Amino acid sequence: MKKRNIIIDCDPGIDDTVALSFAIANEDKLNILGITTVAGNQTIEKVTLNALRIVSYYKRNIKIAMGQGRPLIREKSSGGSIHGEDGLGDCSLPEPALKLYSDNAITFLRDTIMAQDEKVTLVPVGPLTNIALLIKVFPEVKEKIELISLMGGSTIGGNRTPYAEYNVWADPEAARIVFDSRLPIVMSGLTVTLSAGLYKDDVEILSRGGGKATGLLGRMLDYYFRGDHVKKGTFTPIHDACALMYLLYPQIFEFRHTEVLVDCSEGLNRGNTAVDMRDWVKYDTTYPKVLTKVDTEKFREILLNDLYKLDGMV
Repeated sequence: MKKRNIIIDCDPGIDDTVALSFAIANEDKLNILGITTVAGNQTIEKVTLNALRIVSYYKRNIKIAMGQGRPLIREKSSGGSIHGEDGLGDCSLPEPALKLYSDNAITFLRDTIMAQDEKVTLVPVGPLTNIALLIKVFPEVKEKIELISLMGGSTIGGNRTPYAEYNVWADPEAARIVFDSRLPIVMSGLTVTLSAGLYKDDVEILSRGGGKATGLLGRMLDYYFRGDHVKKGTFTPIHDACALMYLLYPQIFEFRHTEVLVDCSEGLNRGNTAVDMRDWVKYDTTYPKVLTKVDTEKFREILLNDLYKLDGMV
């Protein structure tokens, strides 16, 4: 099986850490060309340090480039209350052995994409600031982008506001640029990600197991259960893993192609992704693929299997 070239754009973040771990566990299928960071769950300094720590922890030599520290035109708003002061559920990770490859994610993205013989898939799981700037500043990359598999948006209401999911809300102007680009897009929004995760029992078993990967991730995920955003205290979504899971296991998802319009106004509608879900309106395959359903048990089984597999790889 031919490896898919990917670059992960992220703001680690507990669920970002799980997503990165899942990607590293599947290096036989995914060629991770690099990781870029964007301010979101925490400041750009903290999320970049977290990316370096995570990759160093797994003893991988993946290029990491620091991206934008604020939205295109708005003020930065952190998601720290969900992910802890350090962004990683206040789990202490060793100082990184890996050094930052570049402090300019936009040129790193351009150079890396254009240097490949094959097309590249972008996997943004934070605010879309870096990806929007890439498209606008270096439009030549569009012909070399195979797919953008992103975590963001919703068709069922939001988590940051009643109408907006956090990643899109954080930089709606950037999200509009990306969705309006007409590039192939797969949207893993709250509609599907809220059903993609692990049970409290799963997390407790991970924590107790003592594996290098699973033990760490179990301790991080336990932080989620101290908040009030998990389902009745028994199930936590792992939103960001969906964007990577789709690349390897698209058969466990349902979807529809449809237009996605990002609301850039002020007030409660800021960041709303207006998605046409009318059954009788048909859109062709040039429109974004919006994921609408996931097989929760398959997602859980695959994720756990691969995280345990990672224990034997590090």
